[in-house]
Amino acid sequence: MANDNFKILITDDDGDLRELLTEAVKNWGYTVSVAKDGEEALRKLRMERYDIVITDLMMPVMDGLALLKRIKELDGEILVIIITGYATIETAVKAIEAGAYDYIAKPFRLDELMIVIKNACERLRLMLQNKGLLDELRTAYGEISVLKSALAQQNGPRDQNDSGASFPAVQKDAPPPQKQQEYLKEADRFIRTKPALKSN
Repeated sequence: MANDNFKILITDDDGDLRELLTEAVKNWGYTVSVAKDGEEALRKLRMERYDIVITDLMMPVMDGLALLKRIKELDGEILVIIITGYATIETAVKAIEAGAYDYIAKPFRLDELMIVIKNACERLRLMLQNKGLLDELRTAYGEISVLKSALAQQNGPRDQNDSGASFPAVQKDAPPPQKQQEYLKEADRFIRTKPALKSN
């Protein structure tokens, strides 16, 4: 997945830092929007889907920790990166416990932020991959359930002919029993050979 498929919202009340970060993140190939405070960030998040939010911890009206909690209520899959000063490292750790993806302490080099963003994007890729695998597995289990139900019906009720002899009832449009067994074996093989889902 290309970088420009990930959308990043930068939230900071410091205009100079906000502009610097915006230019840097754009140059790294990401789609970027900005907000000057937490309230503006929430308005934008309600209007548009973002993958990552980078927010300063110390902001007036709504600080980064309060913004983090509101973001998690809005969309738990958004990754939040906290920018903090050395004096607020303890609060940043609390932010991690509250669901922030990571934090970066001021003063920091731009390449430090770039690494954190790259790691966050890799996390997003794994989340999307795992979601795709889960969808495939649900589909496979659903198909197995249908086939087992068809087999149970074929092997269950029996009809009688005029002579009194009984024979298995044939379900309309159902594959032959041999073919159904092949489907089941293939579905089981599909599930066994799927890679294990990575934990987030």
